[in-house]
Amino acid sequence: MDVLLAILSQFGLYGLLTLGVAIIFAALRVVNLAQGDLAMTGAYVAATATTVAFGWRVLLACVLCVAPLMMIERILLRRPLADGLATMLVTWGVGMALRQVAELVFTSTSRTAAAPVESTVELLGTPYPAYRLISGLVAVAVIGAVLFAAYRTGWGLTLRAVADNPTMAALLGTDPRRMRTAAFVAGGMLAVLAGALYSPLLAVNPSMGFGLLVPMFFALLFSRPGALGAAVTAAFLVAALAVLLRTWLTDTLADALFYIVIIGAAALRSRSHVRRLLSWSRRILSPARSS
Repeated sequence: MDVLLAILSQFGLYGLLTLGVAIIFAALRVVNLAQGDLAMTGAYVAATATTVAFGWRVLLACVLCVAPLMMIERILLRRPLADGLATMLVTWGVGMALRQVAELVFTSTSRTAAAPVESTVELLGTPYPAYRLISGLVAVAVIGAVLFAAYRTGWGLTLRAVADNPTMAALLGTDPRRMRTAAFVAGGMLAVLAGALYSPLLAVNPSMGFGLLVPMFFALLFSRPGALGAAVTAAFLVAALAVLLRTWLTDTLADALFYIVIIGAAALRSRSHVRRLLSWSRRILSPARSS
């Protein structure tokens, strides 16, 4: 039971980050290398604004990031959007700048954020930290709400239209630039939310975002633009693999085997029969697209 709860908690973190970067990639075709550093900024807000309740700190982090994210998309990303390498370098530079500012202000020493709930709960005879369970459930609820919005609302339909064919979407009356700004802000906010929500469970330091990038991009690797459900499913599989390996093996051996398995899976993904299998699974996971 504790393994299932650990997978739930880990999936909440990876799912929020992967869903955020998948939304940005769908609308902008930008691989946002600053996604982990955005999570770091959310974690620092939650760890340092200790004069207000923890819930308000999480909300504050999400609100404060809106204007900077809009400025990044409109000033730094809009012009070089046609050059994929240039946009990647821009987001990499944004991430580096965030890390340097965090190190300058807070130093490189790790901080901890006190959990708002310190007690444990007992589920089917298994004691489990209450806040770890709460954070996982909140994250899963947010992921479910975003997927519902993506597949059952007009905003989601417009987002997927821009992801599939921005020129046709523009001819039909959609403003792709406005949708790209909204998608970048929404994707970035999910990263900030993940960092703030999970700050009591992570070591908060300027380089924490780099460790979050690897599982997030591996999950993104197994989806395609606009397939948000597939990205979330891949995040769940990556989280389950990481937790199971750490349950059975030492941390060092588990980390090494994790990367070997993921790299092997990425190599198999290029095979034609594996691509057909993934295509079938995406059709099942994206009923709105196939209908």
